[in-house]
Amino acid sequence: MGESVVSTLSVSEMLVENARQLIPKLREATLEIDKNSQIPDEIIQEMREKGLLKVLRPKIFGGHETSMQNYFDVVTEISRGNPSAGWFTALSNIRDYMISYVYGEKALAEIFGPNRDNDVILAGNFKPIRIDIEKVDGGYFIKDAQWPFVSGAPYADWFYCGAPVDDGNGGIEMAILIVPREDVTVLDDWDVVGLKGSGSNSIVIKEVFVPDHRISLDRLAQQRHYMIDELKDNPLYRTPFVPSLTLSIAAPVLGTALGGFDVHMERVNKAGIGNTFYNKMSDAPLTHLQIAEIDLKLECAKSLFENAIKILDDYSTSGKEFTQKVSIRIKAQYGYANQLCKEAYDLMLAGSGSVFAYNSNVFQAFYRDFITMHLHAFITPSSLLETHGRLMVNLEPNTYFA
Repeated sequence: MGESVVSTLSVSEMLVENARQLIPKLREATLEIDKNSQIPDEIIQEMREKGLLKVLRPKIFGGHETSMQNYFDVVTEISRGNPSAGWFTALSNIRDYMISYVYGEKALAEIFGPNRDNDVILAGNFKPIRIDIEKVDGGYFIKDAQWPFVSGAPYADWFYCGAPVDDGNGGIEMAILIVPREDVTVLDDWDVVGLKGSGSNSIVIKEVFVPDHRISLDRLAQQRHYMIDELKDNPLYRTPFVPSLTLSIAAPVLGTALGGFDVHMERVNKAGIGNTFYNKMSDAPLTHLQIAEIDLKLECAKSLFENAIKILDDYSTSGKEFTQKVSIRIKAQYGYANQLCKEAYDLMLAGSGSVFAYNSNVFQAFYRDFITMHLHAFITPSSLLETHGRLMVNLEPNTYFA
């Protein structure tokens, strides 16, 4: 794309174009990422330089502050190039949106202020698998704790961590703590079948003091108690929390399916069908039916995503009260879109042939990455659809994350 055309693009369009231009490089790096369980440093740096890691970051902290639709479009393009990179992009960006109302001015200035030109990367997880923490003067002291599945951990500058704390009434509530990289040990334990480059390692924190200004209570954060004045009237940061966080897990699904379809179609146009007289898959009526159904399933999945995101954007701009019923229906749309992408992959797999077995097959790498994200509990189709159905017959939701 020529410079004169680029100069006429809006910021949102520029970000999507920047992501799209990375697809060939990401696709070419897929087997390297799969082998080394790491996104190459030069790709991370290029993503920083192209602004792809600060789509949802407030402008006052050097971000682009665009929209959930723009975020989804960027993640889709990156995922189409490489699923691990798409997952990393999705989770890194959504954390900017999260901490923008989870923390106050002092914490945000500490996180972003000194490094606003270096595209700070955040990683984290809400649920520890073990934790020993106590309240002390001025904050909390973490004696020993571990969190799994901290996507982006090897690349991160700051980490947010969920922690159960005393609510002062004899019970427990969740707090969110944020700590700098120097206080965190990233474990080398991400030995998995797919999304190897997502860096979803476990982290350990030992003997670390976290000051009060870097601690927020989840119940207050969801009420935007900590949000700074500069962001209170910004529609992006009024976007409902639960479906937005769920979107961050669902967002890479469509791009990963589209990328797999790109690779599959390359084979369709040049490879034959074993044990038949078809020298090219593209000559077979069965192939015609398969690829037409794949195309339409993916188009339907895209429509479901875009409809859900439009509802989110409408609520954030109108200021209308967001209900639990709407939230659960949006999540069901994500889940059904995920299911449609799985069905599309099943059709691709049926036509992939025995070369699928080779670890040098890029399609196989995409498929393993897709299955890994498809099974994430946040977007499991059966669970999300069941919860939606429960509300349709006036039963309570069977999930705390509603």
